[in-house]
Amino acid sequence: MEETDLHNPLLLESQKDAVVEHAPQEEADKQHRTFQPMFLESQEDIFVDEASIEKSKQCGAPIGKVPFGLIALVLAIAAVIAFCNNGSQPLSDIDLLATVVMPGVDTISNLNETAPQYRALEWLAYNDTRGLTIDDNATELLERFSLVTFYYSVGGDSLRKSEYLDWSGWLKNSSHCDWDNFNCDEDGRVTSLDFMIGGLRGTLPTEIGNLKRLTFLGVTGNFWLVGPIPSEIGHLQQLERLDLEDNELSGPIPSEIGHLQQLKHLDLSHNKISGPIPSEVGHLQQLERLYLQDNIGLTGTVPVEVGQLESIWEALFCSTSLTGGLDNLAFCKNEDFLFSLMADCGGLNPKITCECCTLCCRT
Repeated sequence: MEETDLHNPLLLESQKDAVVEHAPQEEADKQHRTFQPMFLESQEDIFVDEASIEKSKQCGAPIGKVPFGLIALVLAIAAVIAFCNNGSQPLSDIDLLATVVMPGVDTISNLNETAPQYRALEWLAYNDTRGLTIDDNATELLERFSLVTFYYSVGGDSLRKSEYLDWSGWLKNSSHCDWDNFNCDEDGRVTSLDFMIGGLRGTLPTEIGNLKRLTFLGVTGNFWLVGPIPSEIGHLQQLERLDLEDNELSGPIPSEIGHLQQLKHLDLSHNKISGPIPSEVGHLQQLERLYLQDNIGLTGTVPVEVGQLESIWEALFCSTSLTGGLDNLAFCKNEDFLFSLMADCGGLNPKITCECCTLCCRT
């Protein structure tokens, strides 16, 4: 029987009906077809591209014969996509996003809606058009979340533009390596974070410990930056320089700082740090500069372990509540190498005895 073109505009509706009614049996047998790129002549034309088919084959999806009907085909395509993605989720699934970037958090409902972490999750889920997916971009996603959390934690939203800094270069839909105040390596990982200009308000978030390729972290001159130094800072094991001076940080020096084996420069001066110097600071075998001055709440003695760091050539302990003697410290004996050592060894009642100090501050 000669085929009739049902799409022929010159064919009358009655003729089309007649053709369909008398279609040969072999046409009916085409109800099941192999799943492949095609244009369908059922209801609306639907195109299944070759890339989808190839992806399905690569992931081992069970593709074979599927019903030719439109509904069945749509269901089959959905099943293939689900099989292949196997957990790939858009960032709009905010609860799943929370479990990925915040281990231990099952749902966003466990967070305070005003918390920087909650606001960061909302921005990533509903405002960021970067196009990251939870399974394919986990590392980039974690760093992006950490930076956005930092932004909200130090008042970036309330200080969008001030006399100190301009936040308009943040929270853009481009790669966060294009944002201001930090640098990335060739892999797109953050290597430096520089806010040595003041103007931050709030606290340092624990998520800063997720930026594990940082070699430089500088947050200085912020009279409204309060709270503790996060212990998670000990995760930054490639860090070479840590500058947190001239803020209003309080609480103890976290012992986890001792994990920073690459650290050469540690400046926690001009804060409200309290408690003893942890002996773990003595693990910093490459430390050259140690600045702890102007922390009146700093108590106890300089640990023996810290005194054994022969690499130190500058150490400042003025205006603290430290006591004891420094003359037995290893770096104090290295007169040819020691450049500057200052402590509260001056006045009528010095807190510290230090014959090797280059300058004695008055108490």
